[in-house]
Amino acid sequence: MAQLVFYHHPQAENFSLKFSSASVAEILSQREQSDESTKLIGYPFETPVYVLYEGESEIESAQEVDFDQEWLSDRIRDLPRAGQVVAFRLVELLEAAVDVRDEDEFRLYKEFEPQKIQQALDHVSWGAPLSTVAGEVMSNLILRHSLPNANHRTGIAMLQFCIESVEPDFEMPRTHVDDDTWREWVDPYIVGSKRLITVRRNNLRFKQLEELDVDLVERKDGIQIRLAQFELDMHWREALSEYAEQHESHCTDFAQSVLERAERDDLLDRQGPTKQEFITYLEDGLVERDFREMF
Repeated sequence: MAQLVFYHHPQAENFSLKFSSASVAEILSQREQSDESTKLIGYPFETPVYVLYEGESEIESAQEVDFDQEWLSDRIRDLPRAGQVVAFRLVELLEAAVDVRDEDEFRLYKEFEPQKIQQALDHVSWGAPLSTVAGEVMSNLILRHSLPNANHRTGIAMLQFCIESVEPDFEMPRTHVDDDTWREWVDPYIVGSKRLITVRRNNLRFKQLEELDVDLVERKDGIQIRLAQFELDMHWREALSEYAEQHESHCTDFAQSVLERAERDDLLDRQGPTKQEFITYLEDGLVERDFREMF
């Protein structure tokens, strides 16, 4: 039977796996050295495994945050114009998602980090084929994880806007969570993305688990990561680069699938937008858009 441990603490999802050991003394020593709030789980395998989880003691409800102009302006004033525009639209998308989805789905697990939005824009191959640009926009926004939640859903929306900046009449295939098409093809891409980004940040921790004969790691939402399917034995910097490349390829495949399902093969070879064309569309092309219909 497979030996499984949880990546997020099952009673506190804001606590994530930081260290594992077969030694009680070693895990307690690690706990004493931690500057964060911690929780422990002992897994009663044939050879027991002890896991230390670290995290914040509180999770803020998205319903309690007032995403007003002053709140946002204070956080993005030092960004270049492009970063400000994308940050503004991302927060609008987050507000729309909070408005239409279940409240429990939008607890805030981290701070808003708008500086990471500019980092994401700097890693896009602007002017490359459309599926490449759209996929990289989605991938890099997800990898930088700037929002406190909903990074995948807003990343898909930005992919859509990227396509629309080249073809304003583009009709996006349905990607609503409550739609059958979600389960058929959108959700598998998101699950694959979450596996890649989790391994990317934790290759050494997962290698340690593998050495303790753990087979599976399960993150929240029931997403399981089979450790044998991933290369874990590399320096953490190498893992960041390797799995970022895999994630970009994964999201580019998604962008291509979007175009094919929309029956817009004519856009597969179309040149993608420049950064300025994308930003101009976000500023001027979405003024009357009700983002709630996207969720």
